[in-house]
Amino acid sequence: MSAKEKHSRESLPEQEAPEGKGFGDRFEAEIGTQSRAFFDKLVEHWQKLAAAAAVFVVLIAGYAGFNAYQERQLANSEQALSHALLEYHGAERLEALMRLRGEMAEPLLPRHHLEAAKAAQDIGDWATALEYWKLLVEVGPDNWKALARVGRATALLHLGQAAEAVTELTTLRAGASEEFLPLVLLQLAEAAEADGNWELALRTFEELQAREDGQQSDYLAFKAGQIRQRMAGESS
Repeated sequence: MSAKEKHSRESLPEQEAPEGKGFGDRFEAEIGTQSRAFFDKLVEHWQKLAAAAAVFVVLIAGYAGFNAYQERQLANSEQALSHALLEYHGAERLEALMRLRGEMAEPLLPRHHLEAAKAAQDIGDWATALEYWKLLVEVGPDNWKALARVGRATALLHLGQAAEAVTELTTLRAGASEEFLPLVLLQLAEAAEADGNWELALRTFEELQAREDGQQSDYLAFKAGQIRQRMAGESS
């Protein structure tokens, strides 16, 4: 071996393997500090995304759990309402329905209020009937509201509030369907008569006579004649 080759070998120090360098140190050594900074931001951003995804999963699970809770509540409400209607009658039915008022699932509230109003009417508890007819007007579907308003007017009439019943039915008459209008007119005629509004009562009974198919013609003729007599007596 020549002296030059020997000198060359001796002048090269032995390279030792780096001790204990982690992935970050090796990464920085290989690609530089700027790339390392970018990598750190990327890792931080990924961690935020992962955390957001975890929260989303928790929210989805919570929503599914809430839906399951609602389904259980609805099933329990249906069972309780059916039990009250099947097992009780008269005042006991009304009491059972009133106890359930705060426990009903929201989708069943209209049916509950309807059944409670009917139960109250059946035993002549017109104040309670009025309360539940009002509630049904507020929460019931549109195709139930006309019936609920007639029920409310009926309760008002039985409570001696004939003028309020006339106002309710006059408003309802304007938007009543052709099928529902005869019931509204009959109720309006009776409310007007109770209120002493003879002209409105007579006019409404006569309108019913014109629409009548023969089933109530005798009753309507009697009522119209009776009101004419009262009007004649007051004018004499």
